[in-house]
Amino acid sequence: MLPRHCLLDLATKIGGERANVAEYEPSNVVGFETWRWGTRYAREDKTLKELGWELCDSDQVAGIRHDELRIKLVCCGTDANTGNPTKSPRNLSERGVNSCKLIGRNAGQIEMGFVEPDEPTYDLWYYCSYYCAKFISIEVSRPTSEIGGFVTAFSDRIIIAQPGEIPGIRRFSVPQEFADVPKPQVSRRK
Repeated sequence: MLPRHCLLDLATKIGGERANVAEYEPSNVVGFETWRWGTRYAREDKTLKELGWELCDSDQVAGIRHDELRIKLVCCGTDANTGNPTKSPRNLSERGVNSCKLIGRNAGQIEMGFVEPDEPTYDLWYYCSYYCAKFISIEVSRPTSEIGGFVTAFSDRIIIAQPGEIPGIRRFSVPQEFADVPKPQVSRRK
C-alpha cells in the first residue's frame, strides 16, 4: 500500500528542492527543508491519496496516515547511513517533544485487541532520506528509541534505495557572463 515508485518519485521531488539549500546555511535548514517538502509532496501525491493515505496532523506531528494500516508516515532527513543495511540512520534535525512521544509509543506495550483505546493510535514510521552530490538513499523505518530528540533505534527498516543506487542531487550554477548583467537605470517621475 506504499508503492516503491511513489517513494522514489517523492525522493526525486525533495532532491530538487534540496538542491536549493546552500552550503553556508545553518545545519538545521537541511533537515527542515527535507521535512517541509517531503510532507507537502506526500500529501499532494494522487496515487497515495487513491491508496487511502491522507493528511494527518494528529499529535501535532505533520505527516500522512493510513487508517486501515494504522500507520502514520512522517518525512525525516537522515544521514549517509540511510539505506545501508549494516548501519542505522540518524536524523539531521532534533525531533520535537511530540515526535518523541510517538517514538516512545512505538516502543510501548503491544495493544490488546479486547481493550478499546480512547482514540485511534497509529504506529509512527519515518520516510528517511539522504541527499548528497554522489547519491540519494531512502528507507521507510519504524523508530523505537530516541535520546535528546535523535533516533537511536529502529525495530523495522525497509530499504528502498541503498547508497549509490540513485544519482545524487545536482546544483545548477549560473555562468559568470549571465551573473554580470548590467542593471537598468532607474529614475523617478516628477
